Amino acid sequence: MAGAPPSHSPKTGTKTRSAAIFRLNALYASADGAVFDPTGEGVADAKAGRIVFVGDPETRLREDHLRNLRFFRFNAWYGRPPFDAAGLAACAKLRDGLKDLSAERVWKEIKKLLSAPDPRAAIEALAGAGIDRIVVPEVTMAARKMALLGIESDFLLEPDPITRLAAALPDQAAARAIAVRLKLSNEERDRLVSALGTDERIVSYMSVREMRRALYRLGQRTFADRVKLAWAEDANPKAGTQWRALLEHAAVWTPPKLPLTGDEVMAAGVPAGPKVGEVMREVEAWWIDADFPDDKLSIVERLKAVAQGLG
Repeated sequence: MAGAPPSHSPKTGTKTRSAAIFRLNALYASADGAVFDPTGEGVADAKAGRIVFVGDPETRLREDHLRNLRFFRFNAWYGRPPFDAAGLAACAKLRDGLKDLSAERVWKEIKKLLSAPDPRAAIEALAGAGIDRIVVPEVTMAARKMALLGIESDFLLEPDPITRLAAALPDQAAARAIAVRLKLSNEERDRLVSALGTDERIVSYMSVREMRRALYRLGQRTFADRVKLAWAEDANPKAGTQWRALLEHAAVWTPPKLPLTGDEVMAAGVPAGPKVGEVMREVEAWWIDADFPDDKLSIVERLKAVAQGLG
C-alpha cells in the first residue's frame, strides 16, 4: 500500500507512517516496489484481514471522531471477523463524538462503507456498537437490508450504496429526512425517494407486458431499485431466478418513444393549449396498455377517437 514515508515518534521512538490510522494503512512502498512495515504488524494484519488502530484506539478516535466510521469501513473492505475487540470497544465508548461531525463527512464515509462488496459483518458490528442510532436513526428495516446484501452476494449483483440505504429505510418520508440531515445530493435524494415509492406493483411473476409497463413509467434505475427491494422482502427462496430475470430484462430493454407529436394532435382538431397535453396522455396510456405497438395507423385512429371523445 503506497503512502508517505515514515515519521519519527518522539514519545515511543518508533516509526509510523504519517497520518496512519490503522496498522494496515501504515504500510507503504518505495518506487521499486519494496514494502515497508513501520509498526511491524501491518503485513500480518493484511494477511489476516485484521484492522487495528495504530497505538491507543481512544487516542486515535479523539484526534478525529470520523475514524470511528472508518474503522467499520476498513473492516467492510479489508477485514474479516472477529474484529479487533479493543477497537470495537473504543468506537462504542466514544460514539457520541460522531454527533459533532459535519453531515457531509458522515455521509461520505457511510457511502464508502455501503459500497463494499459485502459489508454485512461490518454493519452488524456497527449496529452492535450502537453507532447506527447516532448516524442513521431513520434506519428501521435492518432485516430487508441484510436480505438484500445476501441476495447481492449469492447472485453476484453489483453493489450500490443508494439501493442498500433504501433497503434499510421504511418509506419515502424517512428517505427525505435522511437526505436532508446527511445533505445528500439532489440526484441521490431523488433516487432514494423514488426507490421507496409504491405507485407500481412489483412482483417476481410479472408478465413481460406488466414489466415493460412499470419499466416505462419508472425508468430503468428506479425499476431496478424497486425490484431489489421487493426481492429482499420475498420469503420464497425459489423466486430468485424470476427476480434476476426482471433485472436482466430491464437492463437490455430500451423503452420506446410514443410516435406522436403535438402538431399531429392539433391536426386532429384539438385546439392549442392544455387539451393537447390531455389528449397526448390519454393516447399514451392506451399505447402503454397495448404494449407499445409500433403501428402508426392504430395510434392515429386512437388519437381521433380520444380527440372526439374529449371534445
